[in-house]
Amino acid sequence: MTALLVAFALSFLVSLTLESQPPSLGGLRAPRRALAIRLALHLALFAGAFALSWRPFHAAFVTVAIAFLFGAGSAMKARILGEPVVFSDFALVKLAIRHPRLYYAEKLAEPRALAVFAGVALATVVWFALEPSILPPGGWALLPAPVLVCAAAVLALRSKTASDVARGLVGARPDLDADVARFGLGAAMTLHWLVWRRQERPSPEARAAIASAPVLRAGQGPDVVIAIQCESFVDVAARGEAGPELAAYRALSREALAWGRCRVPAEGAYTMRAEFGFLTAIPLGSVGFDVFDPYLVAEDYAEASIGRRMKAAGRRTVFLHPYDRRFFARDELMPKLGFDRFVDQSAFSESDRFGPYVGDAAVAEAILGEVEAAEGPLFIFAVTIENHGPWGPGRLPGVNDGAAQYARHLQNSDRMIGRLAEALKRRPGGGLLCVYGDHAPARTIHPGMPDRRAADYIVWDARGAEAGAAGARRDLDVDEVGRMVLEHASLR
Repeated sequence: MTALLVAFALSFLVSLTLESQPPSLGGLRAPRRALAIRLALHLALFAGAFALSWRPFHAAFVTVAIAFLFGAGSAMKARILGEPVVFSDFALVKLAIRHPRLYYAEKLAEPRALAVFAGVALATVVWFALEPSILPPGGWALLPAPVLVCAAAVLALRSKTASDVARGLVGARPDLDADVARFGLGAAMTLHWLVWRRQERPSPEARAAIASAPVLRAGQGPDVVIAIQCESFVDVAARGEAGPELAAYRALSREALAWGRCRVPAEGAYTMRAEFGFLTAIPLGSVGFDVFDPYLVAEDYAEASIGRRMKAAGRRTVFLHPYDRRFFARDELMPKLGFDRFVDQSAFSESDRFGPYVGDAAVAEAILGEVEAAEGPLFIFAVTIENHGPWGPGRLPGVNDGAAQYARHLQNSDRMIGRLAEALKRRPGGGLLCVYGDHAPARTIHPGMPDRRAADYIVWDARGAEAGAAGARRDLDVDEVGRMVLEHASLR
């Protein structure tokens, strides 16, 4: 029993140290209630590991190793994406398994990674030989004990009391970096999850935003409304970085209804955050802890969907994404958000790719195909993927530098914008075109680029396009861009 208690105490202190990189015991200065939450989480991990081996120091090692891996992974994520690990990242694990390229998970199959796994397996065998089990002879009746301790700790964490304590510590909205600095990574993740589980949806602020959204009416607005969430669309040259001149985007900005930077709650990843913000026109600051992955609970906000509003106003609604329709459970969510038709990767061929993904040129042609086939008012929302990482050798023939690859893809996005604008200009009745970026690229390219929590956007109406109409740049939050589309879709 003494060995068990010593191992648990040591593992708690060491894991607190290693869950942050560089190591720190700052988490010990957190309020006692936060430490109690962290202790319950640690107890669940330790008891679960102990139940598998009945070797206290091996259980301690496993618990410490988990803390270290989360700390190191969080530090690496912060270097690439600008934020630490959050609780909702667990929901992305199945996507990483299904689509390893998108999450750099294919590196786990490389020889060095496999060697590490083999080393861990060998070390476990050796450890089991050196540390004897403390399960007494004939003590089979004791086997459920650590399982019950683990279950009790988990149930305590899932209780309303724990959620109330967490809300008292972190409030109704996350302050991610400050919370991690104050409570430690493990405690911050747990506290955020506890509040998220029981938060009100929609919040009063979100309900107010839903109620105040522009009302669309049948027979009003342009016949065609096209909105495109363009992967990592950032005018890097305008920010002082080496990058392509986006001729079509720049030309349209001189006659647009509005253009500028589109502020988003992430950089380098988390497409679903910007997508949700645009599609609901709800300020992401009003959704509490749902901001980390709003698609986990998107059904609770479905009434706000632009797709539903457009459909209720008499438009046919199409969602287009040239990738796996199951990503972020879009195959289930998009019909609930008001989209009649879902065009996915099955509508494209291998020749439509530019690099590893379907190119923006093919997306432009698919959009125009939907426009030509429409028999009435149409709203089409497209999510591109050509500009998605990872970057590096092997992505594009003859181009190994990541920034140069990104520049080539941005040029294709610009051509897509120009192609659609020209088609809408020639179309009787014109149409409304909105293009915005979901986030900046990861810091593996253009790491020094300023304003990384913003992409770029444009809202342009072919019916009223005239040089000099747009005026100065106007920076908006991504939900405000969605609201602007609703406003101009209501015009005659």
